Amino acid sequence: MSPSAPQQRAALRREKLAERQLLPPEEKERLGALLTRNVLAFPLFREAQLIGLFADVRGETPTEGIFGAARAQGKTVCFPRVDSDTKTLRFFPVNDLAELTPGSYRIPEPNGRSEEKNPAAFGVLFVPGVVFDLNGNRLGYGQGYYDRMLAPIKERKNKVGLTFESQIVPRIPIPRGSQDVRMDWMITEKRSWEA
Repeated sequence: MSPSAPQQRAALRREKLAERQLLPPEEKERLGALLTRNVLAFPLFREAQLIGLFADVRGETPTEGIFGAARAQGKTVCFPRVDSDTKTLRFFPVNDLAELTPGSYRIPEPNGRSEEKNPAAFGVLFVPGVVFDLNGNRLGYGQGYYDRMLAPIKERKNKVGLTFESQIVPRIPIPRGSQDVRMDWMITEKRSWEA
């Protein structure tokens, strides 16, 4: 009997997390610089004044260069904070990365003292993931925080998956009745494309 879609997804997540952890720091830095260059050339980024970003953890694509470039261009950059009550993400503007402190799951988060911003207003929203496929389907860490936050704005065409090329697979198994939200665009160190 072949594995079910949830079993296939769990195995794929484990495989890609392990693979990402094996990436040497100097290679991650090199690939991150190439990815940042592609983000800075991306039309949605260039046009956006309000941006949703994430603090990279556990070997995710580095975002410090994106943050620095956005702030240098006068853009407002918002980072997510886990809302334990609603099990979703709330976004707050950050002026300096020093404002981020370890929060839920030890992910650096804003303190939430600034005015909350609605992701529906973002010109571009960058989304992390463990695995993406060519059609913009995404596997995160399995808690569903991003999918719950994205569900009300899934019709917006501003969702961009950021990942290393090695985390892209041809197809992610999608279980029946899935609530996963697809990305509209994908950016890696090698390319960007509409999903």
